Amino acid sequence: MSDRKPRSLAELAREAFAVQDACNLSGVAHGFARAMADLCDLGLDTDTRNHHPIAILWADKIAHLTGTQHNEMSYVFDAYAQVKILIEGADHAA
Repeated sequence: MSDRKPRSLAELAREAFAVQDACNLSGVAHGFARAMADLCDLGLDTDTRNHHPIAILWADKIAHLTGTQHNEMSYVFDAYAQVKILIEGADHAA
Protein backbone atom coordinates (compact mmCIF):
# COMPACT_ATOMS: atom_id res chain seq x y z
CA MET A 1 0.00 0.00 0.00
CA SER A 2 1.09 3.50 -0.74
CA ASP A 3 0.95 6.41 1.67
CA ARG A 4 0.35 8.83 -1.19
CA LYS A 5 -2.54 11.24 -0.95
CA PRO A 6 -4.82 11.29 -4.00
CA ARG A 7 -4.71 14.51 -5.95
CA SER A 8 -7.79 16.69 -6.14
CA LEU A 9 -9.98 16.87 -9.24
CA ALA A 10 -8.56 20.34 -9.92
CA GLU A 11 -4.99 19.00 -9.79
CA LEU A 12 -5.90 16.08 -12.03
CA ALA A 13 -7.63 18.42 -14.47
CA ARG A 14 -4.58 20.69 -14.66
CA GLU A 15 -2.36 17.67 -15.34
CA ALA A 16 -4.71 16.30 -18.03
CA PHE A 17 -4.68 19.69 -19.72
CA ALA A 18 -0.88 20.03 -19.49
CA VAL A 19 -0.24 16.53 -20.87
CA GLN A 20 -1.72 17.61 -24.20
CA ASP A 21 1.75 18.98 -25.06
CA ALA A 22 3.55 15.72 -24.22
CA CYS A 23 5.49 13.63 -26.72
CA ASN A 24 6.67 10.68 -24.58
CA LEU A 25 4.15 7.84 -24.84
CA SER A 26 5.64 5.90 -21.93
CA GLY A 27 5.43 8.92 -19.64
CA VAL A 28 1.88 9.61 -20.73
CA ALA A 29 0.83 6.01 -20.12
CA HIS A 30 2.33 6.02 -16.62
CA GLY A 31 0.72 9.39 -15.86
CA PHE A 32 -2.65 8.14 -17.11
CA ALA A 33 -2.41 5.14 -14.79
CA ARG A 34 -1.67 7.41 -11.81
CA ALA A 35 -4.53 9.74 -12.73
CA MET A 36 -6.97 6.82 -12.97
CA ALA A 37 -5.81 5.50 -9.59
CA ASP A 38 -6.41 8.95 -8.09
CA LEU A 39 -9.89 9.14 -9.61
CA CYS A 40 -10.59 5.76 -8.05
CA ASP A 41 -9.23 6.91 -4.68
CA LEU A 42 -11.54 9.92 -4.87
CA GLY A 43 -14.47 7.48 -4.86
CA LEU A 44 -15.55 7.62 -8.50
CA ASP A 45 -17.09 4.38 -9.75
CA THR A 46 -15.74 2.54 -12.78
CA ASP A 47 -18.21 3.91 -15.32
CA THR A 48 -17.75 7.46 -14.09
CA ARG A 49 -13.95 7.11 -14.25
CA ASN A 50 -14.07 5.57 -17.72
CA HIS A 51 -16.12 8.46 -19.11
CA HIS A 52 -14.66 11.28 -17.03
CA PRO A 53 -13.35 14.24 -19.05
CA ILE A 54 -9.93 13.78 -17.40
CA ALA A 55 -9.76 10.17 -18.62
CA ILE A 56 -10.92 11.22 -22.08
CA LEU A 57 -8.13 13.81 -22.41
CA TRP A 58 -5.50 11.27 -21.35
CA ALA A 59 -6.89 8.61 -23.72
CA ASP A 60 -7.04 11.14 -26.55
CA LYS A 61 -3.37 12.03 -26.03
CA ILE A 62 -2.41 8.36 -26.14
CA ALA A 63 -4.44 7.98 -29.34
CA HIS A 64 -2.64 10.98 -30.80
CA LEU A 65 0.82 9.63 -29.91
CA THR A 66 0.04 6.18 -31.32
CA GLY A 67 -1.43 7.56 -34.54
CA THR A 68 -4.89 6.12 -33.88
CA GLN A 69 -6.65 9.45 -33.44
CA HIS A 70 -8.78 9.49 -36.55
CA ASN A 71 -12.16 8.30 -37.74
CA GLU A 72 -10.92 5.38 -39.82
CA MET A 73 -10.43 2.30 -37.62
CA SER A 74 -8.49 0.01 -39.98
CA TYR A 75 -5.24 1.02 -38.26
CA VAL A 76 -6.57 -0.30 -34.94
CA PHE A 77 -8.00 -3.45 -36.53
CA ASP A 78 -4.64 -4.14 -38.21
CA ALA A 79 -2.84 -3.74 -34.85
CA TYR A 80 -5.34 -6.11 -33.23
CA ALA A 81 -4.70 -8.73 -35.92
CA GLN A 82 -0.92 -8.34 -35.63
CA VAL A 83 -1.01 -8.69 -31.83
CA LYS A 84 -3.19 -11.79 -32.14
CA ILE A 85 -0.60 -13.32 -34.50
CA LEU A 86 2.14 -12.53 -31.98
CA ILE A 87 0.17 -14.23 -29.22
CA GLU A 88 -0.56 -17.29 -31.33
CA GLY A 89 3.11 -17.51 -32.32
CA ALA A 90 4.18 -17.32 -28.68
CA ASP A 91 1.63 -19.97 -27.70
CA HIS A 92 2.98 -22.33 -30.36
CA ALA A 93 6.59 -21.70 -29.29
CA ALA A 94 5.87 -22.50 -25.62
